[in-house]
Amino acid sequence: MVIKTNKFSVMGAAVAAMLFAGQAQAANTVTTSASVEIAAPIAITQDAALAFGNLGPSGTSGTATVAPGASSVSVTGGVTELGGTVTSAAYTVTGASGADYSVSIPTDISLTSGGNSMTLTLSENSSGTLTGGTDTFSVGGSLAIGANQAAGSYAGTFGVTVNYQ
Repeated sequence: MVIKTNKFSVMGAAVAAMLFAGQAQAANTVTTSASVEIAAPIAITQDAALAFGNLGPSGTSGTATVAPGASSVSVTGGVTELGGTVTSAAYTVTGASGADYSVSIPTDISLTSGGNSMTLTLSENSSGTLTGGTDTFSVGGSLAIGANQAAGSYAGTFGVTVNYQ
């Protein structure tokens, strides 16, 4: 009898396990949605170019600096300010309202006139927020002018990149 009881107990346990296994395999499903809003592409336009005006060199080297947002130049060393148009570079950024952005510019560029050159070290505001989908920033720089720098119209270009943060 004991053996039969064990057989029935084992058999009962197997049937119970099958019943519970069937219940464990029953599933419930929920439908979930997904969405996305694609932001307007970030864009940049130049409003003004960086200009140092007219400068006079001497036998002593020096610098001419236009700060970001400034419309005046400060000079050091043997450099003399001689007037002309002075302005920092100005830009407008557009994109998704409320989005933060960063600005990337090179550290140094060369301004050249024929075979002559000067080094311009750039400075700018490094980031901002697109309030109402727009913002502005400016770029300035410090120009290293050599002793007896050759006369001429010096020019150079640089890239300005904006990215969403």
